[in-house]
Amino acid sequence: MSDLVVTADRVHVGRPWVPVEALLMRDGYVVAAGTRAEVAAAAVRPRRWDLPGATVLPGFVESHVHPVQVGLTEQWVDCRTPPCADIPAVVRTLRAGAAVDAGAGVGGAAGADGWLRGWGYDDTLLAEDRHLTRHDLDEVSVQVPIAVSHLSMHFVAVNTAGLRRLGLRGIDAPDGFLRDEYGDLTGLAGGMSAVQRVLDALPAPDPVQLRAALGRGLRLAARRGATTVHDLAVGLAVGAEELAAYRGAADVLPVRVVGYLRGDLALADPSLAPSGGPADRFWLRGAKLWSDGSIQGLSAALLAPYACAPGVRGELLHDPAELADRVRRLAGGGWQVAVHANGDAALRASLDALAAAPYRCPADAAGHRVEHGQVSAPEDLRRLRDLGLGVSFFVNHVRYWGDRHRDRFLGPQRAASLDAAGTARRLGLRFGLHSDCPVTPLDPLRTLATAVTRRTSSGAVLGPSERLDVGAALDALTVDAAWLAGQDGVVGTLRPGAAADLVAVSADPFGVDPDELDSLRVQATVVGGRLVAEGE
Repeated sequence: MSDLVVTADRVHVGRPWVPVEALLMRDGYVVAAGTRAEVAAAAVRPRRWDLPGATVLPGFVESHVHPVQVGLTEQWVDCRTPPCADIPAVVRTLRAGAAVDAGAGVGGAAGADGWLRGWGYDDTLLAEDRHLTRHDLDEVSVQVPIAVSHLSMHFVAVNTAGLRRLGLRGIDAPDGFLRDEYGDLTGLAGGMSAVQRVLDALPAPDPVQLRAALGRGLRLAARRGATTVHDLAVGLAVGAEELAAYRGAADVLPVRVVGYLRGDLALADPSLAPSGGPADRFWLRGAKLWSDGSIQGLSAALLAPYACAPGVRGELLHDPAELADRVRRLAGGGWQVAVHANGDAALRASLDALAAAPYRCPADAAGHRVEHGQVSAPEDLRRLRDLGLGVSFFVNHVRYWGDRHRDRFLGPQRAASLDAAGTARRLGLRFGLHSDCPVTPLDPLRTLATAVTRRTSSGAVLGPSERLDVGAALDALTVDAAWLAGQDGVVGTLRPGAAADLVAVSADPFGVDPDELDSLRVQATVVGGRLVAEGE
């Protein structure tokens, strides 16, 4: 195979962000980066790939996403707002989806045993300002079981037929299934255990459908310039079958995947163990636990009450001793543990648990890691740094929920430090940035723009002191996200010896006004020296 010389208007190899003129790629790796003359001198029978008008960057590392869930939701009824402005619009959309998808298997109303699946409703954006109930969904069908997932994935609403299919009769319903003032089930499941019970009871896609869903999710990542994604958590939607799907498709995955297995699956099966390595297309590296819920569900564990509910602080999903025991057992099995923590009380409890469970990791990798870290205190970020732990901030929340967190859930002061990337950077803490897709769109260039501008969906700037400069934001989307998963020097950089994973974008992020970063577009994505996607 001949060498490939890559040139463009700008070629950035990564931190420090000083451009070079050309790259030389061979057998899937970068072997030279420098002036055109230096690269030409190192090349053997070179081919040229010139990208006039484009800027080349290291491929983006999306540090928290759910690819299978992304692929599955593409087949479900889209109930997001917009366009669904109110509950009657959700009902109409589900009715239309049932007609279109009839007989389609998972994702459609497939006869007496099929469920109609919807996703993406957000109670805080609907005109009624409330969750869906079984009575709302009964207007779609009283015969076909229906399940509609909240955009946050921390709630799922089912109709009366769905409750019957789940075997729930009201009196014996477990915690997490909400009731009305008469003690009757509303059809809403809230909290990870209740939501997981619903998801586990739904018809699972067969292996062919599951592999197709995985492919759809990862091809989206490739089109958006992500060359590596961290799946937090493998098994979330379908259970252990997701791990089998990854292993069966490992040789043909379009992008690299670092997998974090659902923690309960790892604990239940001692035969499961980390496998693979940092350059593999699929590397099963870690395990995922949850310490709390979501801010918009009032279930993230906060040190101070919610602004909209003075008596509510959320709650920890496990008492501290139980969380510490789970972390210890997973770490002892060789897993890098990732703990979901949205609230500051959950972050503090997670740090206590992680600090007590050392992880035998390379010197150039994070120890364990925290996911989301939306509400935090500087002293806890310092502790993260001092313990050698990593964090992946859900900075997309600033864009998509920032206004509501400021005006409703947290109040202006706490919302200003939401996903405190600026503070973390000043403290010397390495971190990633993520979309949590399908919760928010997987689009690293939009994530970059949000981290730099801190603009909400209304155009307001939320917490200007937490803004990152372009270089720091790119670090978090490349080299530092790679460090989180033990891939330092392998991905997230285009220096010699690294994998030839790159993205070509329409302009140099360093050369445009921050408010114009949203206009950047992906033109091409390369993984292992091969073109895997062209821009949308």
